[in-house]
Amino acid sequence: MNRLLAIFALLGFVLSLVVHIAALSGIDVAGKIPLVWSLHVGIFVAFIPFVLLSRKELGPKPIFTQLKGIFPGWVGAVCAVICTYALINFLLFMLATHGGSPSIRDGKFILQDHGRLIREITSGEYASFKANEVRGFSGHWLAFYFVPFAYFMFRKKSTSSIHGTAFGSP
Repeated sequence: MNRLLAIFALLGFVLSLVVHIAALSGIDVAGKIPLVWSLHVGIFVAFIPFVLLSRKELGPKPIFTQLKGIFPGWVGAVCAVICTYALINFLLFMLATHGGSPSIRDGKFILQDHGRLIREITSGEYASFKANEVRGFSGHWLAFYFVPFAYFMFRKKSTSSIHGTAFGSP
């Protein structure tokens, strides 16, 4: 089961990376492939088992240093880089959109925040903002897929047990 979850999370990570790079290039991936939003649902398929199983191994409220300690050093470093990137990407996303989202109202392209008009935008800006929306989400997907992948694939074997089975066994 661990290997299956690791493969699922790796697939989600790779697809998210492709989507993220495309969005960084200004491509509105969701406009071309609406199913891309299923990656958002997929993070729960990978992340919930990670949370539940890591709590059994590390306790009900594991801290980052505990989690980092169960990975080989390079995996912990990659996790830290990806999570830091996700945070920076989110901040840049929020700055670029002024907290709003692009929409079309009465045939006009607008940037709005919960129904409140921020400003009218051009069709080019609209396309750019739509790509930016996907970039904002896909940056988080990277972290929410990589951490479970790393956990299910690379965590150091533990002597902890679940239902009598060594935790690191298949």
